[in-house]
Amino acid sequence: MAPTPDIKSDRSIIQETQTSLDQETLPGAPEEERESSSLSEHSQLEPLVPSYSSEHEATTDDPGTNNDESQLRKGTLTSATFNILSTMVGGGSLSVPLAFHQAGNAFLGPLILIFIAFLVKNSVHLLINSAILSHPEDNKPDQYKFKGSKSFESVACHAFGPKAKNFTMGLLSTICFFTIVGYAVLLRDMLLPLSNVIFGSGSEDTAGPTFHHNITMLTVIFLVTPLCTLRDLTPLEKAGAVSMVSLLMVACCITYRSIQCNFSPSYDDKRLMEWHEYMNYVPETKQGIGVAFHDLLNSLPILLSVFMCHFNVLPVHNELAKPTQKRVKTLFSTSIWGACLFYLFVGFSGSMYGNCAPNGVVEGNVLLSFEEDDVLLMLGKLCLSLTITAAFPVLVVPCRDVILRALANNAEIEGVIEEGDHGEDEDVNDLAEPLLDESSGAPVAVENENAFQRKLVSVIIFWSAATVACCVGSIDIVWDILGGSLSLIMGFILPSTSYIVISRLLYGSSEGCDEENGVEEESNMNMKPSREFACFIFLLFIPIMTILTGNAILKLA
Repeated sequence: MAPTPDIKSDRSIIQETQTSLDQETLPGAPEEERESSSLSEHSQLEPLVPSYSSEHEATTDDPGTNNDESQLRKGTLTSATFNILSTMVGGGSLSVPLAFHQAGNAFLGPLILIFIAFLVKNSVHLLINSAILSHPEDNKPDQYKFKGSKSFESVACHAFGPKAKNFTMGLLSTICFFTIVGYAVLLRDMLLPLSNVIFGSGSEDTAGPTFHHNITMLTVIFLVTPLCTLRDLTPLEKAGAVSMVSLLMVACCITYRSIQCNFSPSYDDKRLMEWHEYMNYVPETKQGIGVAFHDLLNSLPILLSVFMCHFNVLPVHNELAKPTQKRVKTLFSTSIWGACLFYLFVGFSGSMYGNCAPNGVVEGNVLLSFEEDDVLLMLGKLCLSLTITAAFPVLVVPCRDVILRALANNAEIEGVIEEGDHGEDEDVNDLAEPLLDESSGAPVAVENENAFQRKLVSVIIFWSAATVACCVGSIDIVWDILGGSLSLIMGFILPSTSYIVISRLLYGSSEGCDEENGVEEESNMNMKPSREFACFIFLLFIPIMTILTGNAILKLA
């Protein structure tokens, strides 16, 4: 497949940038050696991040460069890690115990979870690779101190065209919006004790969400709204750390009650059987193979959705200071495997409390399996409420940024059309004149307008989701739809196919390389295993997505 013109231009930028670096470091080398070195260095298997040199750091301090503080990379490794963790670890972790019970809490459930964590880690790397290859302008040595321009929809556009860009923007907005809805519903459930204290327990007599319950939830929504209007996620480092500590406290409360359930004499009247008899290694087949397979299918959307952070990967990468390959791999390895260990901990311990549940299995929200007047678990609910509250900005900001980019693209297209309509009546030389006097206050006005637009869109997204949540009684349907179809497209299908297409357009096929292009052939041989793994992810999740989507539709029916 021959490279497209756009990809060719991107590749020429890559070669020109690296060649300039080689000319500075190797001034006496022949031109042929410099070109060969530049191509081979930039055609590595895992171009997660550009290679930076300390001698180019002074470039950004030149008077002619952009020194806008708001455009500098300020994200630390700690803040980025907590932002990714806050995106993944949240209310969905309360459903992991049920998924473990359905899949087998002592063997198959943990095994599937670890395998999914491995696939998610590699799909994130495929997404970052695709973004780096499709945005070579971010790799220039005079730009690496400034925020990147990479986005999920731009990667899809480079791979599949403008229609894929619009589809991806709609997909990301939908996933973020309904995740906000689910978190708002979960927040309302966690605030039930507080709502009953304020308004009285009589509000529980009405089936479904009550006015008093929704008022309590909307009050918290109102308080957290200013955080959702932030320009980026870097200031939320401490909030992410607090939410992780709160979740750990919830997990400890669940584990303590689970240990009491299986070993304390005070739970002898509630315990159904001995703890080792309650453990299951695979889905239970007492009611037949079909029921066991159905339970396994019901567990997969939960285990898949709890790792979904892809919509926030590139925004965090754009803001990360010094995004070297080592720092990027450390960031996502720490986040994903740390989340995996947490899910293993809370999943097994929470599922074992089902031994003291009336029906022998925990609820979809494990906290609802405990006694309503359990003081320890009331503390856990308050901690989880804090976690969910801190997660709202992490969900609203990416959704808002996608919508703002869509609005900016539409405005640009309309401007081009309008310019084309009036272009015949205007002198071409007039276009070279500045539209506004640089000494006027117009740039400040434009900046204030952009800030107002950012805050307005954030408020509309957040409060629209909260309004929908007021009418939703359960989050089970939301998780089934997101985990069974939409999240799989975002987390696995698009990253793998985008990487296959973009890398093939840039590097071609190794079979088509001749002896005169030995460097290119070596590069493609290095790229081949990664392409094969991307193909494996694509072929694996197409049938999984089809089956899980069908299962979700059957549950709705």
